[in-house]
Amino acid sequence: MIVTLEPWEYIHAHDIGIKRAVANWNVRDKKSYTNGNNQPEIIASPVAAISELAVAKALNTYWGGHIWDNRDHAKYKALPDLAPNIEVRRVREKKNPVAVWKKDTGKGIIVVATYPVPPEFREVEILGWVPVDIAWEKGEQRYSNDCHVFPIDRLKPIELLMLKDLPELTKELISYGN
Repeated sequence: MIVTLEPWEYIHAHDIGIKRAVANWNVRDKKSYTNGNNQPEIIASPVAAISELAVAKALNTYWGGHIWDNRDHAKYKALPDLAPNIEVRRVREKKNPVAVWKKDTGKGIIVVATYPVPPEFREVEILGWVPVDIAWEKGEQRYSNDCHVFPIDRLKPIELLMLKDLPELTKELISYGN
């Protein structure tokens, strides 16, 4: 599914991303982010925010577009990108797997993978979704001990998530891996 943002949606998400990038100035990257392949934060954060808004639009759900000072990270780090339990992860190439983190296991979190279409990123292809626990169990370790990756071609279609009541869906996730 491809979601095209309206101009005002794009401006809003881009603005949130810029504010996030500025809030993270002078913050040291995790070891897994220092492999030399990452985009500058001033590009990555707006594109991530654009992806979050696109998924919220597709699922017809609320996007808080949260921003906080890096000193408040511990206070808010448990907030998902989209309530009640969705984390949005973008990939820079459609062939790339989606990353999941050990810290997100055991919490009923769902990861939705996106491919924001360059160069403007106004269109976002939603590649699919997977429960974090399944991606962790069936994915492979990459970058560090606390990161696993899951193949894009094994994601469930976003349309299946759109048809579900999200709280009810969390009860059904056990059957995903069977």
